[in-house]
Amino acid sequence: MLENHWCASVDASIQLRTGCNPLEKHGPQAVIVHADAWAPMDAIADPHDIRQVVDYEVIFLAIRRLEANAHCECLESSILEVMDAIFSMPVVTAAFVSMHKPHVYNGQGTPAISLRMNRGQWEGRRR
Repeated sequence: MLENHWCASVDASIQLRTGCNPLEKHGPQAVIVHADAWAPMDAIADPHDIRQVVDYEVIFLAIRRLEANAHCECLESSILEVMDAIFSMPVVTAAFVSMHKPHVYNGQGTPAISLRMNRGQWEGRRR
């Protein structure tokens, strides 16, 4: 939570080809994705104008596009794709993305990976 920031959040359940366990390589599995994108309140002159606010549909569509990807062993790659979509919105200054795999351990545990970064960190990673 960031004070004096708008936060657009998306929770989605997708079917993703991911994992290093041999059982995970037979097809897609359920992955629960949560994404937050923060924008400073004072950076948005008109909160009634969709062109100025954080558009959560951009985030949702980026998450759904992951379903078309080839198998990828690590969730980290998918998280970075969602981060790229979030930071494509100039007003966003910070983001958080987490992914959970609820069925990997047959209900005995839910592994998760998450990443929080600000725009400067994201830009530095892209150099």
